[in-house]
Amino acid sequence: MAIFGSLKDMPFPDLVGMLGRRSGVLEVFGLQGKRQGYSIALEGGRVVWVREGTRVLDPLQARSVLLDLFHSGEGAFEFTPSTPPPPPDGQVLGWPLERLLLTMTTMEDERAQYQPFLPDPKTRFQAVALEVWLEEPLWSFWEKAKPLLAQGASAEDLASRLGLSVEETAYYLHKLRLVGKVAPVRAYEEVRKDEAKQGLFRRLLASLLRRGG
Repeated sequence: MAIFGSLKDMPFPDLVGMLGRRSGVLEVFGLQGKRQGYSIALEGGRVVWVREGTRVLDPLQARSVLLDLFHSGEGAFEFTPSTPPPPPDGQVLGWPLERLLLTMTTMEDERAQYQPFLPDPKTRFQAVALEVWLEEPLWSFWEKAKPLLAQGASAEDLASRLGLSVEETAYYLHKLRLVGKVAPVRAYEEVRKDEAKQGLFRRLLASLLRRGG
């Protein structure tokens, strides 16, 4: 038997709690500013895939959609119990929904904490050659954004290319900046110039020492 209602009357976290470990497809539609709704396939309380219209989202985009729904107080939903079909590409997310909600709560707390320090959406960042271990979902964001950051990109640029919100993208950039994976383009260029000057100084010093010897 299908379950349907409004996210205004039953917010997404409460809806997830009610569904528990059921299997089926949860349709969410009528969201402001969204022409297409979302479909979320659940199997035993795990997220199998997330779809926007007919397009299956990659893990980073799927997580972003779930985070948006976590805060949405509008739209409607309908859950149809069933065994959901596998995604066409065969990539199953397999996220325990309850644990995912806890992770989102933590992310939201961090975003609220970092809000005054988030970069301007137009500030361009560039990747820095520094090996640092990253947790999910920051690692997935880094892997997708790295080619774009190689030439410099802002939160606005990345959000548009990756299908994420500008605020979420700015949050990820701030986290990457804290661990030294990215730097504002101007600061990055200054570091490169300084490294070039130091390299020139070392070469001149080595040349003088050779002559003196």
